[in-house]
Amino acid sequence: MPCVKIGPAQLNINMPPQIPTTSYGSGRIGNFFKRMFVEMGRLCFLLLTGAATAWLLYQSFPKNSHALLAWLALAPFVWGVSKTRRFWGAFFYGWLTFFAFHAGALYWVYYTCLHGGGMTPALSTAAWLGLAGILSLQFAFWGGCCHFLVKLRGFFPLTAAISWVVLEWLHQVLAYYGLGFPWLMLGYTQWNMPELIQLASYVGVYGVGFMIVWVGACVGWAFAEPGVKKGIGQMILAALLFLGVYMFGKYTLPQTGQNEPQTLLSLKAALMQPNIDQYKKWTEEYEEEIMQTLHTMANNASNEKVRLVVWPESVLPGVLTREPYQSEVKQWAQNTQAHQLVGSTIVQGEDQYVGAYLVPPGETAALQSYKKVKLVPFGEYIPFEKWIRKWFSQVQVLNELGAFREGEHLQPLLDMDGVKIGSTVCYESIFPQLWRTQNEQGAQLFVNITNDAWFFDTAAPYQHLAANVLRAVETGRPVLRAANTGFSAYIDPFGRIVHQTGLFERTMQVESVPLAVKTEPNVYTQWGDLFAWICAVLFFTVLISTIVFIYE
Repeated sequence: MPCVKIGPAQLNINMPPQIPTTSYGSGRIGNFFKRMFVEMGRLCFLLLTGAATAWLLYQSFPKNSHALLAWLALAPFVWGVSKTRRFWGAFFYGWLTFFAFHAGALYWVYYTCLHGGGMTPALSTAAWLGLAGILSLQFAFWGGCCHFLVKLRGFFPLTAAISWVVLEWLHQVLAYYGLGFPWLMLGYTQWNMPELIQLASYVGVYGVGFMIVWVGACVGWAFAEPGVKKGIGQMILAALLFLGVYMFGKYTLPQTGQNEPQTLLSLKAALMQPNIDQYKKWTEEYEEEIMQTLHTMANNASNEKVRLVVWPESVLPGVLTREPYQSEVKQWAQNTQAHQLVGSTIVQGEDQYVGAYLVPPGETAALQSYKKVKLVPFGEYIPFEKWIRKWFSQVQVLNELGAFREGEHLQPLLDMDGVKIGSTVCYESIFPQLWRTQNEQGAQLFVNITNDAWFFDTAAPYQHLAANVLRAVETGRPVLRAANTGFSAYIDPFGRIVHQTGLFERTMQVESVPLAVKTEPNVYTQWGDLFAWICAVLFFTVLISTIVFIYE
């Protein structure tokens, strides 16, 4: 019989699909490499965006002080965090980004510990990078929060700004009542842009940071959110927000010499910058040289007919109330017929305080004093001293005199013939709570005295000065700053630096400071951190609701 070839069509049989010639194992390998390349691309993207944010922030803060870059600095991070898949990924991404920033901005910690504190290179490195790592935890939490808040889509930039304020504020509160280091608050980047910091008189430095984050987050979200129209909308919103802040400041800020607040009197003051070498300061063999330098500068002030002479922190090589220092300073007051505000250690029984004395002219006039409230950790006191000295005995070389006590949080203002003076010492300039409290007591001007010689020629003196600028705006009061090696400065109530000395120069700066007739506190002084409280309520409400919605 002839053979008949029958195919599947004739039998109406559905044949199984053909098996590809590529083996199953090679397919898995191909998928593995594909996923690997995708993850490597994602990792490179996150590293690039994180590095861009770290670099932009580093350039924004003093000493670089490219203030406008701060408004774009967080855009790359926001774009990157929107691509993270899990909470811990966003958390670590935030920590790594801001660790890179802090390591750059706080490089001076290593230099100060090594050359100023006498620590070994290893301990100096540990202090520098350890501080950078600890401070970056705040922003790791911010990154983690952003992982949930991106679910809000168009509202994400606003909620990101709110969460930033809350974390900055919580760090500030923790530092004020416990331990922390809120040295690099985002609003400080705008210290040299008076038009952009006038919001601080209403909502403090937190409000300035809020607007910077909101604008940067809008720009970043414009790239992250699908849809050209939505992206353009976010860009327009960012531009309008920045323009609004600028125009508000431009409208609020009076022209120099015009529309200034009505003044009753003008206080003529001398800011003394003796530029005494840090290594000579506490060495007995240089005591006579130091006193001669101070004596010469005091004589120069006697020719200026000033009412107040402001000397830096710990300017004397001893305690003012002991001889021969007390007689010497009283002689300065008599020769100049001016009050001398002198930084000095204050000794009461067995307790020592960092502080300042106000020495009036006249033999019978009583001394007034201010005791520093917020001490420098590991410099003026050692936190958890018992355990740290047990496990890290070398820490004590950072400052052998680091056993000072804190002053009372509420102290009488210094009174100079009816002029109420608010006083702060050194890094108390980074605590707005102290300034607001003294402003509520009726301070007409503020004096900040410091010895930044420890910082040498690094970014730290610039960063320290920036905080004083924001305090002037928050309080609406002029600030006189006297620093041993600089920067000494007169800052007006709007945060404009009227005059400023250079670093490491011996000089005297004479200023005429208008004192306002009306001494009523401004909005920020009256309401304090109300804006931060409102942000906190909104933040926790939105965050908890978002997390519950996601997991349900």
